[in-house]
Amino acid sequence: MMLALLLPPLLGLRLLLPSAAAADTPLLPVTVESPDYPGSEGDMPARLYVPRGAARVPGVLVLHTVAGPGPNVEAFARRLAGHGFVTMTPDVFALHAFGPEGRTDHPLVLGDLDGALAFLRAHPRVDPARLAVVGFSFGGRLAVIAAARHPGLRAVVAYYAIADHRELGRDLPAGARAARPLTALAPAIRAPVLIHHGEADAQVPPAQGRLLHAALAAAGQRSTLHLYPGAAHLFNFAIPSGGASTHLPEADRLSWERTLGFLLAHLGH
Repeated sequence: MMLALLLPPLLGLRLLLPSAAAADTPLLPVTVESPDYPGSEGDMPARLYVPRGAARVPGVLVLHTVAGPGPNVEAFARRLAGHGFVTMTPDVFALHAFGPEGRTDHPLVLGDLDGALAFLRAHPRVDPARLAVVGFSFGGRLAVIAAARHPGLRAVVAYYAIADHRELGRDLPAGARAARPLTALAPAIRAPVLIHHGEADAQVPPAQGRLLHAALAAAGQRSTLHLYPGAAHLFNFAIPSGGASTHLPEADRLSWERTLGFLLAHLGH
C-alpha cells in the first residue's frame, strides 16, 4: 500500500485522479521542438513538446536531475504533453563550467531557471496564467525554489528532493552547506505542492520529503506528501541510463497518476 501523508490544514484537499487507463493513454499527438532559451550566460538548449491543436493550453516546466538532461525526463515530458500540456525540458547546465558540487542553488542555474520559465510563458500555445513546474531530485529542489521566486505558478511537483542539506548527516561540499533550506522558503510559496518520495531512498532519505511537507503545512500552504514503500531514489526512471536501475513499476505508475491528476486539477485542460 502506498502511504499518503496529509497534515492539517490540508485535510480538505482533494485530488482529481484519472483512471489508470486514462493516465497511460496519451490523448494527442505531440510535436517536438528544439529551441534555445535565454539563460544566464547566453542561449541554452531545451526541448519543447507541443500537443496537437490550436487552443492555448497549460505549460509545464520539467526539470532534470544533477546529472543533466536524460531520456527519462524527456519521456516524462513527452508523455505529459500527450495529455494536453506544452512541456519544456531546459538544460540548466549547458554553458556553465562547474562540476556537480557547485551546482546547488548556483546563481547562474537560478538565472537559467527564470529564463526557461519566461520562455515557456511566452510560447504562443501556452496560457501564461496556467503554469506549473515538475522536477526530479536536483530538479525537484529547483521546482520548489521556482515556486518561491514566481508566486504566479499554479502547481509544483517535487520528486525526491533535498529539503535541507544540513539534515542529511554527511559531509557536504561548500555550495551545499551554504544552500538555503527549502523549509525556509515555505512562507513565500503560494502554489500547491505535491511531493513524491521513496521510503527506501538512501541517497535522499524520506525524512527530507517529510521536512518539506511539514514546513509547508506549518506555513499554511497546500502540500501533499506521498511515500512509496520499497522505492529508492529515481524510482520512476524506467529507461536504463548507464547505472543500476532503481525502477519500481508500481510506484512509477501510481506517482504518474497522482501527478497527472494534480496538474489537471490545478491547471485545467
